[in-house]
Amino acid sequence: MGHPWRVGALVLATLGTAQAQQGPDGGGEGVQLEQVDVTGRRALQDRFFAPGSMVVLDRRDIEKLGAFSIADVLRQLPGVVATTNADGSVEIRMRGMERSATQILVDGQRQATGRGQLALDQLPPEMVERIEVVRSPSAEFSGATGGTINIVLRQATVRRETTLRVTDNTVWGRHAAQIHFSRTGPLTSPPPAPAGEPAESPWAYFLAASSTGVVLGSDSHSRVDGPAGTTVSDGVSRYRRQEYALIPRVSGKLGPRDQLRLAAVLNRSTFGGTLGTASEAAGGTPVGTLDRQDQMRHFAHFAMDWTHGFDGSKVETSVMRNGSREHLGRLGSVLTGASAGTGSLFDDRRREDVVNLKSKVSTTGSPLLRMGGFELERWTLGIDTARTGVDPFRANARLERGVLWAQDEWAWGERGTLTAGLRGESIRITTSGPTLGTVERHIPVVQPSVHLRQPLGTTWQYRANLARTTRNPRVWDLIDRTNPSAGTNTLLNPDSVGNPALRPETTWALDTGVERRLGDEGQAGGNLFVRRVQDAIGTLVSQAGGRWFEQRTNVGDAMVTGLEFDARTGLTWLGLPRDWTLNANFSLLHSRMTSGANEGQRIPGQPRYTGSLNVAKPIRRSGGLFGGFTLNVTGAADLNTSPGRTGRDRPRTTLDVHFGGVVAGLGYWRVGLQNITDAPYRRTRRYDDPVAGTTTSEGDLLLTPRAYLTMGTQF
Repeated sequence: MGHPWRVGALVLATLGTAQAQQGPDGGGEGVQLEQVDVTGRRALQDRFFAPGSMVVLDRRDIEKLGAFSIADVLRQLPGVVATTNADGSVEIRMRGMERSATQILVDGQRQATGRGQLALDQLPPEMVERIEVVRSPSAEFSGATGGTINIVLRQATVRRETTLRVTDNTVWGRHAAQIHFSRTGPLTSPPPAPAGEPAESPWAYFLAASSTGVVLGSDSHSRVDGPAGTTVSDGVSRYRRQEYALIPRVSGKLGPRDQLRLAAVLNRSTFGGTLGTASEAAGGTPVGTLDRQDQMRHFAHFAMDWTHGFDGSKVETSVMRNGSREHLGRLGSVLTGASAGTGSLFDDRRREDVVNLKSKVSTTGSPLLRMGGFELERWTLGIDTARTGVDPFRANARLERGVLWAQDEWAWGERGTLTAGLRGESIRITTSGPTLGTVERHIPVVQPSVHLRQPLGTTWQYRANLARTTRNPRVWDLIDRTNPSAGTNTLLNPDSVGNPALRPETTWALDTGVERRLGDEGQAGGNLFVRRVQDAIGTLVSQAGGRWFEQRTNVGDAMVTGLEFDARTGLTWLGLPRDWTLNANFSLLHSRMTSGANEGQRIPGQPRYTGSLNVAKPIRRSGGLFGGFTLNVTGAADLNTSPGRTGRDRPRTTLDVHFGGVVAGLGYWRVGLQNITDAPYRRTRRYDDPVAGTTTSEGDLLLTPRAYLTMGTQF
């Protein structure tokens, strides 16, 4: 990785010099385009002007929603479906594709293991500055076949503001409290300005502290029919997660052209509870088990962002350091049956460190946006595991990433734009373990993208996007170790096994569609997208030694085609007040494996359709009631991975509602109800073994409706 560091520094210097020499028009002289603010991001109502298919929800938009969490905010964005899972967490999809096809960033940074800095399903919207939704692949963001969501946390401002929020959430008769406090304002007093000159902006701070508790879990029921007979199992899992977070931020000017921001996140989280199961085989003795899990994680994030302005351009550079330490302990006990009194221990300790340096150059003096930059990242992981009856396991992993990218926008016709980009990545992954020793992998990534935006009159617009993306395996999936399942090991609850031979999934993505303005802020869009996937990643289930295992593997090449419709509009046509809004998303998908053992079948886990309908009356500081509901539908998904290994996820519909009121000058209250349809997750699997025979599993996961009561104030 020595070469990417030197090349990145050279490219930054070259780009910075080139942009500093540009005139204030940035090369766009004589082009007549709508003037927009490119020093930040385009706002939601400026979706028509975005160089790529990007939608941005800023702070003012978020405040109007009266949302409880980030998930509530995402439900009101076009092309995004946020569904509550059986364990109370939130699953986010774009383009209707599986959740791993959607990339989630916090402050532009991803977490290599998929665990974010904070629990996004409970993160209050008061902590968010803006949300950027990149619906089509671009050079700036690494490839994601579904799309990218970048959640930017609150920034320090000179405006004095204090926020206090208290919440109680209850499920299964258990309560968990949440409290959030934040304050922002000037940190220093600016020096007196000379006569006739504007006053300098003072340094500002933002400080947030929170204690977040939530009860998680589910009830389950399964039936397994196999060569040895029928086994019926019932399970009850009850867990409690508690997070403590402290988030300080400071920003200010170092000079007329230099802005500095310092940020940190200090987080401590605990997760614990039990999973009890009762199983009974035909003609056998009932067996009861109890699994106790306790987990603790410490996370620290430090970042520095520096922005330097030139005439007509700016350079943004950030340095980030993450470190986390996690301890997971699981104790399993057999309470009844022939093996009563036996137990098992699983003790896992993880160390994770990330260092990231990235820089971006962009124009500011022209409506045509030109950008380029580099990114360097080093990520290390250490794992120490002890299991009953198994030798201690120790593994280490290191990921080194070097990125160069550039993106340019040109005028197309009278009012259209053409945006082209190229992103190159060099990824080196090294894993070491007791089974295979040291394994080193080098993954080169080239991601070209072209985006066309062409207005068709004053209310219609056409877009087309072509890009190549690469979905790299998670390092966790590459480590050659087995994680035992919690509870009874079944076809629906298998152990997970790493796959050091897992290859990246490469996709050519084509998006084309139209958008239409609906009044002042309403918009609607229809999109046809095609994905040609090579080395598609799926999950393979098998049996060995009397236990079931699942492993991520390359299941072959595939084609995905889809239709997506979204709309955001007022509801005056229904006789409702003007501030009522409707947000609707619907995606219809068809996929087909074109090679591999499962040729001709759908991609495993890919739903046939997804949809979301959100109707809401926004919150008003002047007082009054607000509320709304969200209806989510997820179609059936096939789980076929090869002949003899089949299965299906059943369709599911969930409904969440909320309502509240504002007392002018005092604060607000809000009541939320999640999953009031009490919708279960239903899955079937069938495994045909030519020697042992056929095993069929059917299972339900049930989540009791959850209620929230929130009271807050802002002054």
